[in-house]
Amino acid sequence: MLTFCSRPMSTLASATVGALLLCFAPLLWAASPDIRIEGGSDRLRDNVRSFITITDEPCDTPLWRLRARLRELSRQVQSAAQALGYYHLSSEHELSRGEDCWALTLTLEPGEPVRLAQVEVVIKGEGENDGAFQSIRNQPGLRVGDILDHGRYESLKSRFGVLASARGYFEGRFERSRVVVDKDANTADLELIYHTGPRYQFGELRLEHDILDASFIQRYYTFQSGEPYDTEPMLELKSRLNASDYFRSVRVNPLLQELDGQTVPVSIELEGRKRHGYSIGAGYATDTGPRLLLGYENRYVNNRGHAFNADIKVSEVGTNVEAAYSIPMSRPANELVRLYTGYQNEKTDDTLSAINTVGASYTRSEEDSDWLQTYSLNYEREYYEVGGQPERRSDLLIPAFSLSRTRSDGNNYPLSGWSFLGRISGSPSSLGSDTSFVQLYARVKGIYGIGPGRLLLRAEGGITEVAEFNDLPVSQRFFAGGDASVRGYDYKSIGPVELSEEDNEPVVVGGNHLLTTSVEYDYRIMNNWAIAAFVDQGNAFNNSDFDFKRSVGLGVRWISPIGPVRVDFARALDDHEGWRLHLSMGPDL
Repeated sequence: MLTFCSRPMSTLASATVGALLLCFAPLLWAASPDIRIEGGSDRLRDNVRSFITITDEPCDTPLWRLRARLRELSRQVQSAAQALGYYHLSSEHELSRGEDCWALTLTLEPGEPVRLAQVEVVIKGEGENDGAFQSIRNQPGLRVGDILDHGRYESLKSRFGVLASARGYFEGRFERSRVVVDKDANTADLELIYHTGPRYQFGELRLEHDILDASFIQRYYTFQSGEPYDTEPMLELKSRLNASDYFRSVRVNPLLQELDGQTVPVSIELEGRKRHGYSIGAGYATDTGPRLLLGYENRYVNNRGHAFNADIKVSEVGTNVEAAYSIPMSRPANELVRLYTGYQNEKTDDTLSAINTVGASYTRSEEDSDWLQTYSLNYEREYYEVGGQPERRSDLLIPAFSLSRTRSDGNNYPLSGWSFLGRISGSPSSLGSDTSFVQLYARVKGIYGIGPGRLLLRAEGGITEVAEFNDLPVSQRFFAGGDASVRGYDYKSIGPVELSEEDNEPVVVGGNHLLTTSVEYDYRIMNNWAIAAFVDQGNAFNNSDFDFKRSVGLGVRWISPIGPVRVDFARALDDHEGWRLHLSMGPDL
């Protein structure tokens, strides 16, 4: 513990403090020159202020020096005005000196601005038909009738240099770049003629690596030797290799200092991650209670990039154990096969389910699409109980197809974005399954910046076609309620109800259909904190027997580096549930 004591200040200390205040008082309360610029637009006044150098003079500048500065003032004002197209500007100034400092009033009369009468952009050389250069030519950002702005003109010129460097036109140059101003007509002609020169190509790809086979790494390549040089595929290659989970460090650099003729060598340096990884975590959510997570991964079982991982998740409501072996395909960044097995059990107030699974999946995405397609085939043996009835066993062979995509602005607190997950699955008895069914499921989320906060929308729905509902195992039934469903109700506590044969008490047995929606608005009150209000509704049901369960609530969000941590207080409106606390975490989409 630290204890701070207060004592009367000594006479010497008081004198010292007083002397320091006297010394620094002129700095604390020093006057500054009063420079006023009147007339013209805000942008013109700001540009003039940034051009004139008299603003650097302090209050004690001698009068003779201020007058010398004023001799430069007219030229500086004209330069500032002409940079924005005002070639007929006139100005007046008044310099005065008070007891403490000097002051300057500058009055501007802009006159009519010079406008562009002609804009000519010509591309020559190999880049003449390059779409990127054509885009600049077709949309230079300067149009006939615009006020002449020399800053925008210089920005247009710099676009050519940046683009030429990015696309391998290293000998590009302007054959002509000029602006011809006719002050009498208040017009200007802009002319740019750019010769791209030849386009260089990718040369030798120098791969340095330490953990995987070179032929496997080369399957990630987005460009090859002999192709036209472009920085975009190099950035894409770096992104793919970083996302592969094999490498701790990825460097993809063009060797511009080693140009060979018209080719550019590229260095690809990869430093592998440790082969084995272990993880342990703990958390809490209202749906699951306290939970423990243990994980192991072998990031590269062999030099062909095969991987193995195993995870154990234990919580109050159940246990989930899974092991998977992953095999990258011919396009490892876009295609993956997984072989997996697992065990999962879950216990709620009314149901019990234990599932053994063996399966395989194939996941792919197209080169020019962010949609993720997954084809899977699972064999599931499930032991389940509903409402204290005798245990039943189900054996299902389930083929499935899912389609998903997430788009976001990339922040851990996104202001815009959406996600979609759709899945169709089934289990034909013709393949040996105990029950035949077909099931459709979809979940959609959206985030929209509205006013000072965000609007978050969520909808979830499912349809199941089955001959006899009672033959459908618990894992294939729909339930509602909980942190990510209808808040204000317990986890999986909403759905069709039957009376228990044991005690004649109502039991939630689940339904073959599902529909839930949520509307939420949150507002950021501090850097990492937000408050929210929401309305949830939905239910699981059979056939057309549908009854919305609704809830409302307020919440607090802590925006952590890994996504929001949510604390929600929700009240069910259609049952006597009272207020319920919900704790959850994870990304919004």
